[in-house]
Amino acid sequence: MENKRRVRRGRVTYMWSDGVVDNIARKVAEEPMEDELDKWMVGESEHGHMPLVKKPQHVIDEELGDMIRQLRKEQAQMEMYDDPYLNWSGHR
Repeated sequence: MENKRRVRRGRVTYMWSDGVVDNIARKVAEEPMEDELDKWMVGESEHGHMPLVKKPQHVIDEELGDMIRQLRKEQAQMEMYDDPYLNWSGHR
């Protein structure tokens, strides 16, 4: 027999089987969290606490621009390294 869990909310009692609870837990565990966490940053200290605050859109855009510039720089360096004309010392 399946284990039933009773959750009482007001006057309504919900009965959830282990299969339903496991299905919900699996769905929550599979949700992508990194995308959401990237939108938050540590705010200014309030009485010793460091609250999480939502990043402004311009900060997110600036980080994305920095990442794109860094990737382009790395790509240019790799192309230079792989080019036999520009990197004559590495292709002997």
